Amino acid sequence: MRLEVSREIPEDSALREQWNALVRALESPEVFYTYEWALAVWRAYGRELLPLLFLGYENDSLVGILALAEQNRGEVSFLCATTGDYCDFLTLPGHRDPFLAAVLADLSTRGVRRITLTNLPADSGTYEAIRRLGRHSGYHCFARTAYICTQVVIGKIGRQPGTGELLLAGKERVRRFVKATRGKGSVRLDHARTSEKIESLLPEFVRAHVARFLATGRISNLVSPERRRFLEQLSFLLSQSGWVTLSRVVAGEKNVAWHYGFQFQGIWFWYQPTFDNELEKYSPGYYLLTRMIEEAAQDPATERLDLGLGAEEYKDRFANESRRTLYVTLRSSVAQHAYEIMRFRAAQVMKSVPVLENAVRAGAARIERLKQEMARDGMGSTLRRIVTRVREFFWLEEEVFFLNWGTATSVCSSAARVERLSFTDLATAALQCHDDQETLEYLMRSASRMRKGGAECFGLIDRMGRFVHFAWRCPFEGFYLAELHARVDAPSPDSVMLFDCWTPPGARRNGYYRETVTATAEQVRKQGKDPWIFSAARNLASLRGLEKAGFERRYVLVRQRVLIWQRIKGKTPQLAPPVLEQAETPSESRAS
Repeated sequence: MRLEVSREIPEDSALREQWNALVRALESPEVFYTYEWALAVWRAYGRELLPLLFLGYENDSLVGILALAEQNRGEVSFLCATTGDYCDFLTLPGHRDPFLAAVLADLSTRGVRRITLTNLPADSGTYEAIRRLGRHSGYHCFARTAYICTQVVIGKIGRQPGTGELLLAGKERVRRFVKATRGKGSVRLDHARTSEKIESLLPEFVRAHVARFLATGRISNLVSPERRRFLEQLSFLLSQSGWVTLSRVVAGEKNVAWHYGFQFQGIWFWYQPTFDNELEKYSPGYYLLTRMIEEAAQDPATERLDLGLGAEEYKDRFANESRRTLYVTLRSSVAQHAYEIMRFRAAQVMKSVPVLENAVRAGAARIERLKQEMARDGMGSTLRRIVTRVREFFWLEEEVFFLNWGTATSVCSSAARVERLSFTDLATAALQCHDDQETLEYLMRSASRMRKGGAECFGLIDRMGRFVHFAWRCPFEGFYLAELHARVDAPSPDSVMLFDCWTPPGARRNGYYRETVTATAEQVRKQGKDPWIFSAARNLASLRGLEKAGFERRYVLVRQRVLIWQRIKGKTPQLAPPVLEQAETPSESRAS
């Protein structure tokens, strides 16, 4: 066995042919094992990852491949660990032991102390070989289940006697979706397989995926420019062999569901699906998967749909088989090996007691936020905030001013505009602020609120199309004010509350807060409503900005709290609505 080591993924057509020939000869070939996949990772993440590519040769034949990435000094993992649903040592059974032994010996010689192998298929035979051979290279091996990947084996799907129709779960959901989209035109499943076509559809797919994740309180990995570049590279490289497919459910002329996946060696892989949030209650994703299974059943070359990582409930409804993956660690230190085992056992115990698990997760989240605050603001500011929070736990007095918009000259510049935002707009903002954790958290909160309904989000967009400020509005009556920890009464029936305003850190000190609340208040007034806003008394900068925007202080409420007891001092006055110059007609209001 001759071992060659490279610090890059060579762009070599001969290597590509040998690499993919070996992949196709494996017991379980996967698209994640191909040369194109490794090259796409290298092109997209080359600045972050330092590859360590092992090529094993017997004479001049390539018989073993292992693509690793050096994380820190002395630590390696699979190069494709964060992109591939399956990762493995690529070698045939007859060459497995010599290749693994050579690789582990080389890693030991290089001083690698920690090897982490994620999503290693339990049925590949690699784990048993690692467990046996690792000891000779000084590594202690531990494995646990990572995921149970559900699959749909086409030949195992039942059929209706007489008609031969597939017996799939959720037929009622499919009919409901078709009925809901009937007014939009015919519904069809469309597939893009060329690089040019996929590239033209990717931006819309990305926005839909990011919007869907925001609405469910998560950040899509597609907010990362590197991840988007990775999909672009995959589309370009895999389309040359017909292995990548971007599927869409199209209702009339509107795309309502998407799936970015792969068709390779008889497997259609379910990789990254998403759908339009506005149609969530009609199960567009369910319809998409049903149609894909029906198409797969008509294609003799497709043996199964692999639904990949993630234990979503909808997958279990379709699955008739599963495949287990392992999380394997090799440690040169006995102490680190013991720590891995104890950490896993402790996690298992916590999962059996949900209250304990939630408490530990919440504590870990608070510690992480504290670390972020210290990194951002420094030790001194963070400690002062902690002291303030401790003091306020025992005694708190919070004074909140309520301000009503009078009249003011618009300060919105000609280069900026205020628009009502949709899920897609929030996704666009997230893509713009991909490296701003605070703004991403705000956008998640906004998407969750938008999903519930009852309030409207507005954004200030500059001439470059960037979102530079956000604000919300809703009916004042019954509005929950976190500063008072209570719901508040409205001064008049037509009062509208402006709230939860946010400027991304990179756009601050440009007057965008004042521009947005002024323009939003003007829109509210034109619709025949009375705009209000509030501010904590201690937030002097906010108060000054609001008063410059034409808001006037009308009354104040004070929250006093001792431990868990609190009272609200003050009372909401019942005010007559202001005399409006001219309220728009309903049709004019909708147009604005």
